[in-house]
Formats: sequence, structure tokens, C-alpha cells
Amino acid sequence: MGIDKHSENRRMARVVEERAGVGTTEIVSGWQAMLVDLLSRMKPFLRPGATVTFQHLTPSEMTFFERLNNEVRIPQSAISIYLPPSVREQMLGGKPIINEASGKPDAGVVVASHHDDFDALVNVLFAFHPFTPAIDVYERGQLVAGYQFETVDACISELSTVLDCHLGMESPKS
Repeated sequence: MGIDKHSENRRMARVVEERAGVGTTEIVSGWQAMLVDLLSRMKPFLRPGATVTFQHLTPSEMTFFERLNNEVRIPQSAISIYLPPSVREQMLGGKPIINEASGKPDAGVVVASHHDDFDALVNVLFAFHPFTPAIDVYERGQLVAGYQFETVDACISELSTVLDCHLGMESPKS
């Protein structure tokens, strides 16, 4: 079991180095700042231990959100928001990106953090094939962990574990 854990830690470190380099980078800290801004704006609506979303969802987005609520446990020390593709497209002011095979490239994004501060963030992209579903963990401008999955189903099934690992305890006050 120790060998598997060591191997997994090496694999995670390799993913982080390949995707963002080591240490704080402008791109990663800028991305984290954008996610913090989203959470800050939504803070009045966020609830510890729960995933919230927006009022107007398409039927498929509502079905996906309900699935997340049924299958993913959010730690009581954390908050979480589901950003569906339709809302993201409105926020970015662009036209929807269409994937030939499935229509949309993803089923949306989840952003989670401790409820009392946003120093550590978990960002989940539920991407459809040929893209890769992934969970990224940011802390103080650094990508500290990256998880990639074969399918959206696999990503969803591991999300509670990742959230527990990175947000399961109250964040230490600096």
C-alpha cells in the first residue's frame, strides 16, 4: 500500500510540474484570483457542506446538478458552487463551444474552497471526450495537485475523496 501511495504522489507531482511548473506562476495565481473573485461574489449564497448553483439551468444541467448533490459529499468545512456551461457562456460573453461528438465540451465546473477563506481552491472540469475530466487544487497561487480521469463518471466518483483530502479540515489561520 505504501508503494502505491508513493507512486501516486510522484505521479501527482509530475502532473503539477508538467502543467504549471514549480512554485507560484502568474498564470496560476491569475486563474486562482479569478476563481476567488467568483466565490467572493457568490459568498452570500454559499452554504458550508453544500453545492449551490444558479437559478436558471437547462434541463440537462439541472439533471447533472442533482446527480452531483446525490453523489458528491462536500465537507462541512467547505463550500462549493456548480457553474454550468450555459451560465459560464453568459459570464464570458461568448458563443457556446460545440464538440462534434456530444454537443458541448463539458458538463460544467465545480469550484470549492474552505468556507472561511479562499486560500485553497479545488477546481473541477467535467469535460467530455476527447477532452479530459480533471480536478486541480490551487493554494496561494500555486497548482498543488492535479487529478485526471478517463471519464466524467470516474471524476464524480473520486470528487468526495479529493475534497476531503484538500478541504476536509478547517483552514489554518495565518
